[in-house]
Amino acid sequence: MNQSVHQLLQLILQGFAWVLRTIEALWVWSWSQIAHAFSMSWGNLPAWKIAVGLLFIVVLAVLLVALFRRCVAGFGRIAAAFWTMTMTVFAVVTFVVMAGLFSRGFQWVVASVPDKFWEKFL
Repeated sequence: MNQSVHQLLQLILQGFAWVLRTIEALWVWSWSQIAHAFSMSWGNLPAWKIAVGLLFIVVLAVLLVALFRRCVAGFGRIAAAFWTMTMTVFAVVTFVVMAGLFSRGFQWVVASVPDKFWEKFL
């Protein structure tokens, strides 16, 4: 059982690391494209290309505001889910620790208490 849980946690960590590496690669690529677009010489472009560029910037700004609003709401839900997950894990760990304490107590009783201790009370 312990080995299975360990393997499951390792698999989850590997998947999480892959997701983060993918996000990092996309982030780096996107910022390089953005930097390249703003490092171009905009002064030498025809008016219609500047208009298209400004239109894209406005569209991106609108999308960014909408995304920001959704992200704030989403992060609230993520925080609530994370708190629920944390409390669930804490409850499971507490249960396992209590089971360990009961097991240790039972071992102590078996090792320390005489087999016929109640005869003293009769």
